[in-house]
Amino acid sequence: MVSKFLHPNQDSLAQQLGIVVADFESAEAVVNAIEAKLGKESLEERSRWFVISVLRQLKKAKWATPNDSQLDGAKQKALAKQCLAVTGFATSLQTVTKDNRSKFRIVGFASSKNIERGKLATGTKAYKIAASVLAEAGTISLPATKSANKAKQTPAQKAKATAKVRREEAKEGKTSGQSVKQAKASGLEAVEKTVVGRRAQRRGYSSDASLHVADAAKGLSDSKQAATMSEEEFANLDAALNRSDAEIIQQNWADQPREDRWSRVLGVLAGVGFFVFVTLLFL
Repeated sequence: MVSKFLHPNQDSLAQQLGIVVADFESAEAVVNAIEAKLGKESLEERSRWFVISVLRQLKKAKWATPNDSQLDGAKQKALAKQCLAVTGFATSLQTVTKDNRSKFRIVGFASSKNIERGKLATGTKAYKIAASVLAEAGTISLPATKSANKAKQTPAQKAKATAKVRREEAKEGKTSGQSVKQAKASGLEAVEKTVVGRRAQRRGYSSDASLHVADAAKGLSDSKQAATMSEEEFANLDAALNRSDAEIIQQNWADQPREDRWSRVLGVLAGVGFFVFVTLLFL
């Protein structure tokens, strides 16, 4: 009695070849008899079943026989021969279908092999070659890879793509340069404000006066188009700061009460008189 592992496809092929399945005691013996009957065409027949199985997988179809693929026998054999003509396919196919349960039948595919469930791996060389041959024959449409699209570009398209990349790189470089200049300008402005503030504090000005001087310095800093200043620009900045200092001194003196001014004058005169008195005393 033939084992249950004999697939209906194998049973059908054996009958087409005139093999009496009932005469064999195992499925393996039936598959061996099929190979012996086919002789030199055995590998081509194995390739035909394998390629149709790959086509079924890629189309996500559910057919049970090669004829359900809508491809006639001549087309099926032609695809099988094209795959065998690719270096490495025959060797990979023999390894992949080494088990008799995977020969002369429709098989499924998954990420890993499972012979008991009729599944072969999609990562084998035989599978990849079969998929490529089917795509070239127009029986399926494979998603184009990025490298394949790049290879198919015309010289004009490649030049256009290259120019676009260079424009983007130049734009990024310009933006980075502007950011650096802005950072330098901001840093210079902060330093100038700090210097002006400290100078104002040493001269006894109020915080409002310091801000006034800092604003004057900021006006000069905003007029610069670069992050560095020449000697002439530094001189202009120093002159502006000195003018601001003089204005603040005059303003502070004018704002003081008249009594305070007279008190300071009398204090100065008293100091002078005391100095003269001491000088005459020791003469």
